[in-house]
Amino acid sequence: MKSLYIMLLCLCPPLIGGAVVDKVDNRNFAIDTYYPNRNEIHAAQRRVQRYCQNNWRAPSAPQYLAVYTTGAFLGSIVQDLYPKLINSETTGSFLSHSYNSEVNASCIMIYDTVANRFVSNSGYVSVDLPPRGSVARWDVYIARYIGRG
Repeated sequence: MKSLYIMLLCLCPPLIGGAVVDKVDNRNFAIDTYYPNRNEIHAAQRRVQRYCQNNWRAPSAPQYLAVYTTGAFLGSIVQDLYPKLINSETTGSFLSHSYNSEVNASCIMIYDTVANRFVSNSGYVSVDLPPRGSVARWDVYIARYIGRG
């Protein structure tokens, strides 16, 4: 009887493991707001469509997807963004360089998988990004980062 109990304890975690949700990186990856042009929005839509076609959506998947829209060079506006960069939780790569170094940022848009559309016509500027496929926060949205799809 005791060995049966031990065997059941060993077999149950793999069965329950599928119900475990992804770990969320709660640091805010959004540094500032970004307003993409029409071409960038269309490119982001194609990336989301490609991602959704190629990836099975698990029941525990977050409602939102964070998709890379475009890259941005922040060289001339770093002085304006400097207070936001200093206070950000995710700008380690920026802070590890000198103040006058080039800052390459990524522009991210958030896609709502339930409504089948972007949450708005704006997005977020991020200096550092979470690993592709992970779940992280951009402002008020918890989203799976899909990169370029």
